[in-house]
Amino acid sequence: MRKEIFFTLAILSIVFIIGFVSLGGDKIVLVNRFEYQPEDIIIKKGSSVHWFNVDLEGHNITTDRGRNKDNNLGLDIELSKDLDTLRLISYEFNEEGEFQYYCSLHPYMTGRIIIK
Repeated sequence: MRKEIFFTLAILSIVFIIGFVSLGGDKIVLVNRFEYQPEDIIIKKGSSVHWFNVDLEGHNITTDRGRNKDNNLGLDIELSKDLDTLRLISYEFNEEGEFQYYCSLHPYMTGRIIIK
C-alpha cells in the first residue's frame, strides 16, 4: 500500500512538472533506473533544465573542469547538487555551448546539454 501511494504521488508530480515546464523553453530530465532520461538535450540560451529524480536511489548532478575544460564558452562551472528521491533541481543556462554532467555516486550515469 505504501509503495502504491509513493508511485501515485510520483506520477502526479511528474505530470504537474511536465505541464509546467512545457509552457516555456525549459526541459525536464528524469532521473530513473540509474539513467538521465533523455541523456542528451538541446535548449536555447536562457532556458533552464529541471532534473527530477523518480528513482528510489539518491543521485546528484555533478560537473567538473575535467569534463568541460575544452569548451571555452563560459560553461566551465562546477555544479554539484544532491538529488534525493522525488526532488527537483533546476539550473538556468545563459551561455551557448556544450555542458556535460554525471552522477558522482554512479559515474556511468552521464548526460549532455547543448545550449544554442
